[in-house]
Amino acid sequence: MKIVKMFLLAFVVLFTLTASAQAGPKIAMGLGVAAVPDYEGSDDMEAAPLLFLDAQWDNYMSVNVLGNKLKVNLVPNPVFKAGLITEYIAERDDDVDNRQVGLLPEVDASFMVGGFAGFEKNNWDASLEAMGDASDSNDGAIVRLNLGYAYAINKDLKTRFGVFSTWADDDYMASYFGVDAAGSAASGLREYEAESGIKDAGLNLTLDYTPWQNWGIMGLVTFKTMMGDADDSPIVDDVGNGTQAIVGMMVTYRF
Repeated sequence: MKIVKMFLLAFVVLFTLTASAQAGPKIAMGLGVAAVPDYEGSDDMEAAPLLFLDAQWDNYMSVNVLGNKLKVNLVPNPVFKAGLITEYIAERDDDVDNRQVGLLPEVDASFMVGGFAGFEKNNWDASLEAMGDASDSNDGAIVRLNLGYAYAINKDLKTRFGVFSTWADDDYMASYFGVDAAGSAASGLREYEAESGIKDAGLNLTLDYTPWQNWGIMGLVTFKTMMGDADDSPIVDDVGNGTQAIVGMMVTYRF
């Protein structure tokens, strides 16, 4: 699976940074399962592997993998962060649960690749991510704004609450939310031209429970609402759902 390849890529980056660092990193890893939408805008859910890796060095550089996203912070600074980011988007093919959407042209799996910049200060964090398709799949680009606050309830239980919003260009919107004449004839969905704009806004919550020396449990919940042309698309409005959710849990290990 491509998402596993992404996880292995994180280990390659981790090894490279470790070899050049003066001291080894603090590492946390996790593996679990999540319930995710069958495709963006779907009203059906499916199970997906949930992967986690967090490696941090004394110079504040880091590698982080959570779910379908890999981030590498290349700035050795306690406040400011910037670096590389990759996000995996699964394919949408004729195997989806919704019969009409399954009759639309397939959209291959894609890797969105780009950069991010942000800060972490006094438990607050904010970042701006910009990515473009590097796999010749949706040929699009997205920009996402994130804001979060981390809070330690006690020494064993930590939490982070975040909000986000995503802008997408014409190509991205057309790939996932547009319906051309051929697609309309095949699926019965109305023709629809989706243009660039804010496609979603949402919130997420992470709970990290570590009552044992090395082992722990992490849970995460994400809710988002589709917006603009994405929400008005027949893929979402007629046969899907404008409210999307991801719920996951994993076992973690720190060393």
